[in-house]
Amino acid sequence: MIQSMSRARFCIDNGPIEGIWGIIKSEMYYISDFNTEEELREAIREYIDYYNNGRYQERYDNLTPTDAAMQSKLPKQYPIPINKRIENYRAKLAAKQQSA
Repeated sequence: MIQSMSRARFCIDNGPIEGIWGIIKSEMYYISDFNTEEELREAIREYIDYYNNGRYQERYDNLTPTDAAMQSKLPKQYPIPINKRIENYRAKLAAKQQSA
């Protein structure tokens, strides 16, 4: 995998990757022992295959991500809370653009 390097203040692609690495660590890495880097790499490959093809997820109506994609079902949309800091920034930016 290639590390994502977002621009400052634009880390939207980091969230999903941090999430999947957290799942891999908690469900696979921390409960296993590895003697070589190759063993670890193979375990990660196997886990990603399992995650996509064998790990049923509630947000996909108890289907695997692959099954859900094949049936063209979208995951449940979780509400994103309003971020007051971002809203304040947008308001200041709009005011600044209107005064210019």
